[in-house]
Amino acid sequence: MKALVHKGKLLEGLEIVKDAASKQNALPILKGVKITADDENLYLYTTNLTMGIRTRIKEAKVVEPGAAGCDTMKLLSIMKELPDTEVILRTEENGHVRVECENINFKLIGLREEEFPPEVNPGEQNSFPIGPDFFSALVKVKHAASKEESRYNLNGVYFDKEIVATDGHRMSLAKKNHPLEKTIVPIEFINTIIRLGKNGNESTRLCRSENTIFIYSEDLTLHCRLIDGLFPDYESVVPMTHQRAATMDTLRLYHAVKRILLMSDRSNHIRFDFNGDHVLLTSAIPEAGEACEKLEIRDQPNPSDETPFVIGFGGKYLLDVLEVLKDDQVTFLMSSPDRPLKIENKDSVHIIMPIRLP
Repeated sequence: MKALVHKGKLLEGLEIVKDAASKQNALPILKGVKITADDENLYLYTTNLTMGIRTRIKEAKVVEPGAAGCDTMKLLSIMKELPDTEVILRTEENGHVRVECENINFKLIGLREEEFPPEVNPGEQNSFPIGPDFFSALVKVKHAASKEESRYNLNGVYFDKEIVATDGHRMSLAKKNHPLEKTIVPIEFINTIIRLGKNGNESTRLCRSENTIFIYSEDLTLHCRLIDGLFPDYESVVPMTHQRAATMDTLRLYHAVKRILLMSDRSNHIRFDFNGDHVLLTSAIPEAGEACEKLEIRDQPNPSDETPFVIGFGGKYLLDVLEVLKDDQVTFLMSSPDRPLKIENKDSVHIIMPIRLP
């Protein structure tokens, strides 16, 4: 194999496929990138057996079609340091990969093409187009997915009537129509498709087989093995009624929470004292000090909303929600200090369990 390609194009392709190259102490082949050259194009493919990414580099001059393989991150590191000019990629008879640019020459230990796991391709049946609003829905919920490996069925985003993620302490739900049913997609794949596909257009499509999900366009294909597990009954968690509401300026609340967290310990606990037309946020670290900030409450339709009320929340959970809200105002819907907080707008619902205050 021998191909000429601009350093910037090859670097862009490697940045796309790097997420699927294994970062663990795995087989060398799973850390590698398969480079395939046909008569007109260059293709890059990586897989860690759970996820795979394939991209096409169109602006390449193929001198000799063929295939090669080498360490993904090593080749990526080399590309970052090369001059902004044309690069020659070629294989030697022993399978090693040569990278040549001006008077610079690298030799990378080659990986045999036949040792790479076979590429998985999407079927054309039952696919549907996805656009920016689909990726926006994922951004609204992904923060709530569990990071505990022991709760594998919560380590992803659930697609059914809505798009949902939860870790047992909070839940986020996006109201977005889609044809998937009872499908749990790993959070690592969700983060990757958000990074690569947030500007999806009419040519970006999604489909699934029995145990694999695909997102693909003309020059890019991503696939991932689905999580085999049962997702909890999320609908039963959403409060249907509330006893009081408090509307605040979203941006002011966001920055207030960030400031108050400077005086919170690892628990990130913040105390909210609702009293009439204002709320007082406080937090303290016994060995360091304390912080408080008063915010205005707007629009209190019920007399009960003026009754003093104290509740505690994890500040980091609140920030995660406030960061994805696009509205100028946010309304807290609450019932009691031991009942969930509900934040809702036209296209998403967020539930946060309160914390017990000392």
